[in-house]
Amino acid sequence: MNCSELQECIDRFLDNEVDLATAQEIQGHLDECAACEGFFESRLALRRCLQTPEVRFVPTADLRGQIHARLLKEIYPPPRHFNWLPRLQFPSWMLPTLAGAAAVLIFWFGSAPFLSQLRSSNGANSALIEQLVSNHLRSLAADHLFDVASSDQHTVKPWFAGKLNFSPPVFDLGGQGFKLIGGRLDYVGNIEVAAVVFQHQKHYINLFVWPRNQSNPLPDTIFQREGFNLYGWEAGGLTIWAVTDAAPETLKAFVQLEKQRMAE
Repeated sequence: MNCSELQECIDRFLDNEVDLATAQEIQGHLDECAACEGFFESRLALRRCLQTPEVRFVPTADLRGQIHARLLKEIYPPPRHFNWLPRLQFPSWMLPTLAGAAAVLIFWFGSAPFLSQLRSSNGANSALIEQLVSNHLRSLAADHLFDVASSDQHTVKPWFAGKLNFSPPVFDLGGQGFKLIGGRLDYVGNIEVAAVVFQHQKHYINLFVWPRNQSNPLPDTIFQREGFNLYGWEAGGLTIWAVTDAAPETLKAFVQLEKQRMAE
């Protein structure tokens, strides 16, 4: 990737709209090019400025309702009604066959929403995993791991206060080999999340935290993607994902420590 190509896709990179291969190319170029690293920092500063509450447009409840209704109308148009069924007549010998076909259709259409929901869930998980890995990679680019740098949990945790409508767990796990080094604000989709950052030897762990989705609970989930290990779970009304390139055993040990501290 050259400088021109990077400048064309840097905004999509910041918005998590590039695939993992492109994100890795961008990170590699930023590590080698001081000019593009400066360009990246300027775009990042502009993005932070535009995300401040003072300049963010908040639609009124009436406007949100109108947009929601319009979208529903586009996605689910009103059904058309036909009156041809009463005119249909079938001979009696076809009734058993039609009954069997009806049973098959009832089973199919009854299970179709479940199959669709399953495919949608798998697709959503895949998209979430890609975005979390992309966020992790982006945080490593140009050393943008944290907005607040500190190994003191009593510094990092209060920093999030007032910036988020929830309180992320922040613990000092340095004695167990996982050094707290800071925190930052990040985005998963259009949700503002906390990213608490730890270091284990030469590996970094991004701990992404946001309020749990009541309608879509998350069981303990482990993924491997593009050389990265991810562990997701829920606790204390929060959805939590840890992302790292450290070994799976290291990640599991870290998650176990987090769970223990949160349960205390």
